[in-house]
Amino acid sequence: MKQIHKFLLLGVISTLIDYAVYSVLILFGIDYVIAIIAGYSSGLLANYQIGRRYIFTAGVKVGSTRAEFIAVVTIALFGALFNIGIVKLLSYSVWHFDPMLSRVVAIGAVFFWNYFARKIWVYH
Repeated sequence: MKQIHKFLLLGVISTLIDYAVYSVLILFGIDYVIAIIAGYSSGLLANYQIGRRYIFTAGVKVGSTRAEFIAVVTIALFGALFNIGIVKLLSYSVWHFDPMLSRVVAIGAVFFWNYFARKIWVYH
């Protein structure tokens, strides 16, 4: 299976975790920014652990596991900001789409950022 296909499958798993946490928090009336951060963080931890063991196995461009984790988290932080921006744009400013639908759009867009940023800057 090609690496991007494996990453897509991993993305589905980590997105389910992310979206489940996000949805529960939204249903409990938690602010969407906090819900995105909590969900995204939960999905990121699963994604990092599984990704480094089963997908990005060829090597690391950074010097240590700690540096690798910091690089992945940095990429993810930008991904979280992109998520927040897309949801804000689609649901809370320009348009008034359902926040759950907006989050699905944001997740799809940010998938490509996450894959290519990790592929280019963290792993070879």
